[in-house]
Amino acid sequence: MIIFHGHFYQPARENPYTGEIHIEPSAEPFENWNERVYRECYLPNAYAHRVEDHRVTDIVNNYRYMSFDFGCTLLRWIEKKHPELLEKIREGRGAMASTFNHTILPLDPPEDREIQIAWGIRAFQKFFGRNPKGFWLPELAVDSQTLRLLIKHGIEYIILAPHQVKTKSPYARVFFQEGHLDVFIYHHEVSHGIAFGDLLQDATTLLKKLLSLKQQPLLVAVDGETFGHHKKFGEMALAYLFSRYGDLFTTAEDYHSRHVPTDTTQVVDFTSWSCPHGVERWRDHCGCSTGGLPGWHQRWRKPLREGLEEVRRRIRDRVFNTLDRYLKDSFRATLDFVEVLLGGSKEDFLACHSKRSLSREESRLVFRQLYALLYCHLAFSSDGWFFADISGIETVKNLLYAKKAIDLVEDPEAERILTQYLAEAPGNTERYPNGLMVYQRLVLPQVYTPKDMAVTVALMYLADVEKAEGQIGSWRYKVEGYEPITLYLSSSETEEEYVFHLSFEDLSLERVPDVFLNGVVELWINSYLHSFIEATEDYGSLLERIVKHSSWELLVKQLTLFLQLHLWRSLTQNADPKTVEEILKEAQDLRLNIHAVWLRELFLQYALKKAQETPHLLKEVVRLIKDYNRDAKSWELMVDLWPLQNYVWENRNQFKDKELFELLNLEVPDATL
Repeated sequence: MIIFHGHFYQPARENPYTGEIHIEPSAEPFENWNERVYRECYLPNAYAHRVEDHRVTDIVNNYRYMSFDFGCTLLRWIEKKHPELLEKIREGRGAMASTFNHTILPLDPPEDREIQIAWGIRAFQKFFGRNPKGFWLPELAVDSQTLRLLIKHGIEYIILAPHQVKTKSPYARVFFQEGHLDVFIYHHEVSHGIAFGDLLQDATTLLKKLLSLKQQPLLVAVDGETFGHHKKFGEMALAYLFSRYGDLFTTAEDYHSRHVPTDTTQVVDFTSWSCPHGVERWRDHCGCSTGGLPGWHQRWRKPLREGLEEVRRRIRDRVFNTLDRYLKDSFRATLDFVEVLLGGSKEDFLACHSKRSLSREESRLVFRQLYALLYCHLAFSSDGWFFADISGIETVKNLLYAKKAIDLVEDPEAERILTQYLAEAPGNTERYPNGLMVYQRLVLPQVYTPKDMAVTVALMYLADVEKAEGQIGSWRYKVEGYEPITLYLSSSETEEEYVFHLSFEDLSLERVPDVFLNGVVELWINSYLHSFIEATEDYGSLLERIVKHSSWELLVKQLTLFLQLHLWRSLTQNADPKTVEEILKEAQDLRLNIHAVWLRELFLQYALKKAQETPHLLKEVVRLIKDYNRDAKSWELMVDLWPLQNYVWENRNQFKDKELFELLNLEVPDATL
């Protein structure tokens, strides 16, 4: 049997001071990397197209056939931003657990290691509704102590690379005094060929390669992002294999439930799958890196690790010294704190773990300590050491989480110690010659105070982006009055409360986080455009008459913009397709090219809304879009019908029009014939 395992993961990207992911310019044209990889990989694998003879013959949920793990930080984001995808992921039967936030377990202190494992298992139980049997080790970094902890927490099997075990068998058992673990050993040649070679370019060639290997089981393990993000259309190769040759494939979970390993082995401690030097990539200049330029070094890794370890030690001491005063068993309470992180009640948590009834201030102090511990864990996500330079966004985020943890326990000495280490961490660029410059120029500007958030809320309220009461990011709020504005703010994490009285002079855009500022600007733009269209309605008619008899470039450009804005208004207001058609025909008659990149998403959302609300009009809308695409001068201007294809295919029992399927290049279902 053949097993494909995908390790799907993104680090925590939320700013700990606002609770939202801020704009990441390197992820353009998307707001952040989570959104970009969601659209390029996570969503396409839920709707992977099998194409034969230039027609979509099936749309496959690859998660139903794969063995996979999703990092908890990614699943929490998907649950919040794209819950419909989470339902598709849950259809898969091959899910494995992993740690809470992808730390290198052999480098973690024993207590933190157990927290990572326990939190990851609890998260799996919450998202998948069952106990996990398999566990994915971040970077497959392994040592015997970690495996003993997995056995303690009920894990039955793991996946490792060939060089991490002392056996040639693809499936073996490792014994400890505490019990045993079964180990799948992935096939290195095929896995490497898929991740870094060309094996995904042709599904039939890949299948021949897989069938030529007599290994049983044959497990392929790669980053899940390989299928669509790293390798464009890689998910389609899987869809072809799964839909045509599904009987050849299984999951690690299914295989493990039916087969007991006959071979035994030992693991090679302090090894990983992405560093031939063991686990040095995450603590020293070993020569392994991703990105960067020739001659770049990673001598910054060691002082970064040492500085953060000093911070971790100080924070752990402070946290547990404080928690011991209020909680019956601080470590047990810490293990259970993940229930709060996953949406559980703080009141229930305190009722279970506190020594006595706590005052409001005492309970806030307890949660300050627990969230400090959370952010300290996030500061050790492996990505912070993986790439080429200390100024990378992953390292910056780790340092921002460390800063938040320091602030929560109010330990300025920890920050002083950290910056001393960072000053000794050499960078590779003139702008960021060391870690201290990174901290001062990239980390500290991302620190927002409660007043900054109060000003943000007030501006969004005045701009009609937010209501008088609600929540943005990790902050709950209530707005009263007008001049001055009274704003009540409370943290959804620590439950700390603040009251601000703001005059209009206090309301500066300077400290409004970009992710919230976007909403204000978008509303202003929409308001302006509507006003502009209304004010120039008669002017547009005059322009049309003039352009029919004149080719003056300035007037042509003005009329083009005028028609684009009318099309924008019609699409956003869900107008009748006839109205949209009239605008497109008018542009065609005047020989005006009104195609624009910003119209693509509007057309798509318009079509999806028609599909849901007035499906009898969908065929007409699809014709309009295909005509629009036919006149586009480049593919960047064309409307991508992929999401609409997915919707129609998934709801194909509701659509009985054969021509609609043909227009969307979908194979006509038998029930429609």
